[in-house]
Order: sequence, then structure tokens, then C-alpha cells
Amino acid sequence: MRVRRTCPACGYTADYPTAPLADAHHRRHSCDKHRRGLEQAHRRAQRLQSRLTRECTHPQASHRHGTRAAYVKDHCRCPHCTAANTAASRTTTRERIYGQWHPYVDAGPVHEHIAALRAAGIGVERIAQLAGLSVSHIRQLAHDGCGASRTTRRVRPSTATRVLGIGIDQASRAPSSRVDPTGTRRRLQALIAIGWPVELLANHLSRRPNSLHRSMTGRSVTARTAQDVASLYQRLWNVRPPRTTSEQCAAADEAQAHAAAQGWLPPLAWDDIDTDPTPPAPTVGQSQPNDIDEIAVERALAGDHITYDDLTAVEQQEVVRRLSARGASIRDIAAQLGTTKRTVSRRRASLGAA
Repeated sequence: MRVRRTCPACGYTADYPTAPLADAHHRRHSCDKHRRGLEQAHRRAQRLQSRLTRECTHPQASHRHGTRAAYVKDHCRCPHCTAANTAASRTTTRERIYGQWHPYVDAGPVHEHIAALRAAGIGVERIAQLAGLSVSHIRQLAHDGCGASRTTRRVRPSTATRVLGIGIDQASRAPSSRVDPTGTRRRLQALIAIGWPVELLANHLSRRPNSLHRSMTGRSVTARTAQDVASLYQRLWNVRPPRTTSEQCAAADEAQAHAAAQGWLPPLAWDDIDTDPTPPAPTVGQSQPNDIDEIAVERALAGDHITYDDLTAVEQQEVVRRLSARGASIRDIAAQLGTTKRTVSRRRASLGAA
């Protein structure tokens, strides 16, 4: 059990393992030294309380208190910002001692990436927004010279990481910027080709059908529209529209008929829906129903989430024929294609394989 002793003159308090040790050591303390320590602690607390606190006044930044940025940029000397600056200084000193301090990296890749982003139609303000940096900093890097005339030769590693992490794609463009409508148009046409009505697609996108029609026929679309349609296509390209009521069945059949009349291709007809060349229009008298999509057939044979209803009539017949040739039973074929045994039996009967 520990023993505590307190000096009645100066208030010095200490704990000791035993009473004899407390009697021997407590009287050896210095009251003057303890009083000086208390005075120093009091003065230190007063200095911390009297430190100047400044709020961030930068129009294009918002420096948070308790960070080194607020200490340096806003000249805030509150205890939290001071402690953050002290910790950062200690980290820098430690890295210098161990030879691990690399405050700057070559700015060449950053200049080249910004130039590539701007060439792709991504503006300076959008780059600054995505990187979380000031517009003036990005503008300086974007408008800087090349070669010997370049003034900014080094940047912080964090700056390089943020800028180089911005992808050169539609998602990086400003939401209101105009982009090529090819991918958006093809995605909407592909969804309609598998039975999704325009009204239902517009409802998923929180838009009106007339607005969606303009996106399918216009010379350009906004980056926000392209991104929303791409996200919707990713969710629905292998999902069939609802057919629980007669109205839903009629709307889906009408959408498919309209797509077939326009020559719109389903999702499985594209390898890369954004970059594939546009296929030639079918000539008059060309027998489209007899065409077989080998990719769809192979995926159905492999069990790659292709159902019986995803295939055309001739593709259904071909898949059933090949599975039957492999020795699959009617039950197995129906389970693999997500249909009934009666449907498979009738299809096999038409092939003479019943």
C-alpha cells in the first residue's frame, strides 16, 4: 500500500512505497524549486491562452483549425494549430535525420497530365475541384512554360498524387459540360431493344420522356446525363423489364418492336458500346430474324447469366440443339436457360430431337 505525503508549506505531494521511505525522502524536497515549477506552469498556461486565434479568410480555401495549414496560411497561433505545427516540424526533423525527407518531386508528369486533361475537355476549375487544390495553383501549373522556360520544376508529393489520380474519362468532366452522345444514345437504344419502355427509363433517371428523347437525338449531351445513363445501363443491361401486368407486357413488346424497326442493337451486340464502329444499316429484304449472335449463344451454352428470353427464336433453337447434342436432358436445359421443361420439349420437338 503506497503512502502519500503533502508539504504544508508549498503543497508538494508525492507517493512512496512505504512509510519509512516517505519519512526519509519527503523532507528532502525543495519548496523553492516546487514553487518555481508552479510559476512556470502558470506562465505557460497564460501564454497558451493569450495566443492569437485567426479565422480563415481565404476566398477559395477553408483551412481547418488544428492543422499546420491554418498555422502557416492564416497565421493562427491558437494552441491546437501551434501543436499541429510543432508535430509537423518534429516529423520533418526525424525524416531528415533518417534520410527519408523528400519534400518535392519532379513536376514534369504533373504538367503533362494537366495538359492531357485539358485536351480531353476537362477545364482548370474542374481539375482543381477534383484534386482538392486551389484554382490559382492548378492554373499556374497549366499555363507554365515548357523545358528551360518552365518556372515550376518541383511540386509536393501530395499535389502530384492528387493531380495524377484524376482519370481522363467522362466522369472527370464538369457535370454541365457537353460530351459526345454516341455512348449515351447506344445505351438507351440497347435497353429499349430488350423491352425497356422510354417512359420507364425516364422514370429511373428522374426525367421526362421528352427530355430523354432529346438526349437520344441531340448532337451532344451533358456529362451528368452521360454518367447517369451509363450507371443505369450498368444496372439494367442484363435485367428484363417487368411483365407482371398486361399493360407492362404491351409496353415492353411495343418497345422491342420499335427498336427492331429502327435497327437498334441489344446490349450483347456490342463489344465496346462507346467505341465500336456503327454497323451498316440492314438492306431491304435482308433476313434479320435468321441471324445468330454467336456471342449470345456461347454465353448461353456456358451458363453466363443468359436466359431463354434473352435470345431470339433462332438463337433459342440453336442453343437447345447444341445442348441436346452434348447429351443434356430437358430438365438440365430448362434449368440452365431459366425456362420450363415444356418450352424446351417443344423446341426439341421442332428439331426432331424429342
